[in-house]
Amino acid sequence: MAVTQLVYLFESDIPVGSALSWPIFLASGDLLAPAGFMVADEFVQDRLIMATPVRIGTADDRGRPSIEMDSDQLSTMMASQANDPLKYFRQNAETVVLTFKLPAETATRSVNADFYGRIGMSSIIVSAPALGLGDDNKWKNFEGMPITVQVLFGRTLCMFKTTLLRYAVVPNGHLFLRYPQKVVTKVFRQALRVTARLPASITIDKGYVLPALITNLSDSGCALETGLLLGQPGAPVTVTFQARIAEANQTISVPCVIRSVKGKPSEQMRYGVEFADTISEPVSQALKAFIYEQLAEA
Repeated sequence: MAVTQLVYLFESDIPVGSALSWPIFLASGDLLAPAGFMVADEFVQDRLIMATPVRIGTADDRGRPSIEMDSDQLSTMMASQANDPLKYFRQNAETVVLTFKLPAETATRSVNADFYGRIGMSSIIVSAPALGLGDDNKWKNFEGMPITVQVLFGRTLCMFKTTLLRYAVVPNGHLFLRYPQKVVTKVFRQALRVTARLPASITIDKGYVLPALITNLSDSGCALETGLLLGQPGAPVTVTFQARIAEANQTISVPCVIRSVKGKPSEQMRYGVEFADTISEPVSQALKAFIYEQLAEA
């Protein structure tokens, strides 16, 4: 069996302010940072050293601390990691949604962020949304937190799971997210529309609540089926349903206006409703996060 020598690296091997001359790995063989990655400051250097990095050894490395790995196994891992899952991803992000749960909270959050850039096979950089905890710098307390990222660009939806690597405050708050090894993408024709079979509660005039079924859902409205009369076109209603987002149930309640009615009383009625312009930002973000997940899983 052919083996490859992997030598351990120290601070002197990855000086601050320089780019890596070679890719570095974890002892498992997983890529830690690609060749050319810039060690921007001591914080980055410390984080790399904490991971106990190694690189492929050469004849000049005789006597250095090292480990051995099966050459075929290492080659297979390097080949899979060489394919950048986000190579098509540039400054074309239209919507970025971060879904996460803070350690002290029971509810999952879905918030919008701005895409700033990426360091190939190393990190994704996005803005740091306000957490509403009195100090936006609190992001620095959650490094290592799991985050699901959903990105819409053009007719493509991209979703991946990652962790928060680092919060930086200069020039303005932004987050470094670990580069994904696996990305789910889906090309779709109709923007943000999914078929569904979601039980819903419909609040109509005078506060009466009636049952219905959501049969398709978009970020601007939905279709309902019910054997009950909900109202005529132009009537305001509120649609409330349970959505599973990032493996947690959330209640989404949206003010709407009936736009179309098909069917006859005593038969199955079909309603087309449009979401009102007054929909709140948290509800809009939760709605989009749910739709993105459904598109990615379809």
